[in-house]
Amino acid sequence: GSDSAIDDLVDASQSTRTLATLNLSIGRAFAIAKPLAGLTDRPQAAILIRYPLNAALKPYLPLQAGIALAGLAGLILVVLGSRRLALGIAGPIATLDAAARALEEGSHAHIVVKGRDEIGRLAASFNRMSVGILERENRITHLALHDVLTGLPNRTYFRESLDQAILQVGRTGGAIAVLCLDLDRFKGVNDTLGHPVGDALLKAIGAMLSESAPDGLVSRLGGDEYAIILSGQFDADRPRALAQSILDMMRQPVVADGHRIATAVSIGIAIGPADGKDADELLKNADLALYLAKEDGRGVFRFFEPALDAAARWRRQVELDLREAIQAGQFVLNYQPVFDLKADRIGGFEALVRWHHPERGVVPPVEFIPIAEDTGLIIAIGEWVMQEACRQAMHWPEHVRVAVNVSPLQFRNTGFQSIVLQALAHSGLAPSRLEIEITESVFLDGEGPVIALLHKLRTMGIRVALDDFGTGYSSLSYLRSFPFDKIKIDRSFITSIASDPSAAAIVRAIVDLATALHMETTAEGVEDTGQLNMLRGEGCGNIQGYLFSRPVESCRIAGLLENGINQAA
Repeated sequence: GSDSAIDDLVDASQSTRTLATLNLSIGRAFAIAKPLAGLTDRPQAAILIRYPLNAALKPYLPLQAGIALAGLAGLILVVLGSRRLALGIAGPIATLDAAARALEEGSHAHIVVKGRDEIGRLAASFNRMSVGILERENRITHLALHDVLTGLPNRTYFRESLDQAILQVGRTGGAIAVLCLDLDRFKGVNDTLGHPVGDALLKAIGAMLSESAPDGLVSRLGGDEYAIILSGQFDADRPRALAQSILDMMRQPVVADGHRIATAVSIGIAIGPADGKDADELLKNADLALYLAKEDGRGVFRFFEPALDAAARWRRQVELDLREAIQAGQFVLNYQPVFDLKADRIGGFEALVRWHHPERGVVPPVEFIPIAEDTGLIIAIGEWVMQEACRQAMHWPEHVRVAVNVSPLQFRNTGFQSIVLQALAHSGLAPSRLEIEITESVFLDGEGPVIALLHKLRTMGIRVALDDFGTGYSSLSYLRSFPFDKIKIDRSFITSIASDPSAAAIVRAIVDLATALHMETTAEGVEDTGQLNMLRGEGCGNIQGYLFSRPVESCRIAGLLENGINQAA
């Protein structure tokens, strides 16, 4: 193989000098061939010059070794650097991943990463985020369990605490007391002084209650309602003493937002386990006691009594029966005549609702009207009364009016005007023959909207009477605000008119006032001729009462209209 390579080199060198690398018997070598001239033109011999490759490369062996070592060192450095870089990035990232998982599960996560590179800054940002999330979670938890305005525990916290206290008392003995508190006439503060003052008052009351009951949990349940839990081994007289101290504290005006506000609180108290073995029952019974405190004049405290529960169950049953009565049409109207003294005839009838209960018989209005008002059912009952009264009045002579009592709840209902319009339209009754009787309690939530509605009714031609005049606080101011068609003098003045000169003087003053303001008067509750004669003498225009007639069913009205003058004479 090597000979043929030499021959090829010799042949090639005849035209050009060529350096070749050949595999010779001595090993690989650089070789060049020079042809020698002979007798003929073609060379007969050639000189072969060779130089072994090993000999040529020998001076460069140290350099090769150096390059190899440098390459190896570089590779080692790259491997070490890569490993360190991997540890510097992958390690913290793994730590960040684990911390993120812990944060996701709700645990507090804090990671320690040294250095100021991007990973270090990322770790610092993560730690700040973790702290922020924890703070927000704590704040959200606090907000979920505390009232934003007063900072007191809210209804949720109160219920949880009450459940725990009941369990604790069950295990270790002792008692548990729940005091439910409600500010009296708080709405008036908001309406007259504004919500910021109302809020300041709620905060001040919360602080006062916390100060009064350091041994209890004071909560704000919402609105102007507060509650206090006393639990464990407290003195048997402690709930009463605490309630009394709160009432005593409230006797002084409370300073709120620069205003001195006279306020009072009603308190209901239930003691467990006697008044309730669970939170629902204890709270319900404390609320019943609070309701009793409000019924008894406000600004007082009352303990729960089993009779209250019975009364509450009775009220609930009446409410259920009322709903059925509306559906089944169990109501009827009776009518009490109003006698016109000047014309000497019946001038109108007052419509009075009666409930014919299928089991209890006739239920008096005094028993069901307050419950109907509390539950809002009075609106549906009142609508039926209005429709029925107008329908009946169409059968009477044209000079006879019908008077319908309207409760404050009905009057404040936004659909009241349309209810009246529908009753008149369906019956065909002239608006001037309908008289709406309101008491001054309709003005308690503000005069503006009430006066506006009264004017709308008057514009339609409907008459408006002020009922129970003289029994409220501001009767005279309402007469200035609105020109009523009639004032009904309360029966409390009429009952003693013949025996009490001051009652007679008040009736005389009311009649004179009405005359000056061009208003009619009706005296309620006239029961004997002595009262009748005095009222005639004072110039009273109309009388109404048992002397003339009790309320009667609609079928007896025709007879009364025929014989009315003889009966009243």
